[in-house]
Amino acid sequence: MGINSYVHKERKSDIFAPMSSRATQQVDKERNLDFTEKISSRGNIGEQERNNRIINSAIAYLAAFTIAYVSFNVVTALFAKRYHLFYKLFFFKVEFTQNYDLWTIESVIKTFISGPIFCLVVGIIALIIQKLYRKRPGILKLFWLWLGVHFLNFVCAEMVLMPIKNTGSQGINASYLGIVADYMYWEDFSKLIASIIASLLLIFLGSIVAKPFVQLTNSTQHVFKNENRIIYLFQIVFLPYLIGSAVTLIYFSDGSFILNLALTFSMFVVIVSVFINALKNKMIMIYRLPETGLIENRFLIGLAAVLILMKLFLNNGIMF
Repeated sequence: MGINSYVHKERKSDIFAPMSSRATQQVDKERNLDFTEKISSRGNIGEQERNNRIINSAIAYLAAFTIAYVSFNVVTALFAKRYHLFYKLFFFKVEFTQNYDLWTIESVIKTFISGPIFCLVVGIIALIIQKLYRKRPGILKLFWLWLGVHFLNFVCAEMVLMPIKNTGSQGINASYLGIVADYMYWEDFSKLIASIIASLLLIFLGSIVAKPFVQLTNSTQHVFKNENRIIYLFQIVFLPYLIGSAVTLIYFSDGSFILNLALTFSMFVVIVSVFINALKNKMIMIYRLPETGLIENRFLIGLAAVLILMKLFLNNGIMF
């Protein structure tokens, strides 16, 4: 009887509790629920933005690499045609005439040096253009940044390969610059020095582009601490490099294996240099205009369409 009366009193006290107290409790519950929902939804949004950031950077990486790779071969083919060394152009390589009477010193030097010089000029221009996007971080700035890196990486990879002979091509040098060096009667030691200089230039290239890569974010939380900066660079630089390298090694497998492998390893040196130099720089101003946070579907569709069309129509090569 005593217990029942106690419970009855407790229930009665709850019923007759002040209305203001009950209203306050209800508001607190709603606030807690609203806060919890915001946290969970923000976590999902943050995860989606991270995935989109990785995908956009990978798209820009692949698009820039494809442009650099194909244009390198197209420019070489045009000069080879001009100096009568051309036979057939594939999007992944150039075939030259087997009539070695036409392989004069002038024609060889001007043909095989054209591609690296073109890459050097366009790479510098691309890095200058990306600086113009100071208030517009996003895939366009990222694309021009990757484009400059890939074009300059082509030049450095060609220099690195200068001392190496391609055993599958009757002892012909593995790089176009190596062929030029042979026709200019460079000694092996001179080629080795050029290869070492190219390796140092890769480190220098990484130091130049480290700050622009970090500035692509519009949130200080990505770059405030070194731990956050490593995670951000892992998402926007290293993962796209892994994804892009895997795709390009498969897609351009019909090209020069030595060149493809050299481009992958030389780019890895650039990536490591980006991480080291980005962590050394303590004061980095980021741009204020926000990124869209969405996947750039037009870039993705355009890239996929170009890659498919090249496989369909240019895989067997063209003669002109």
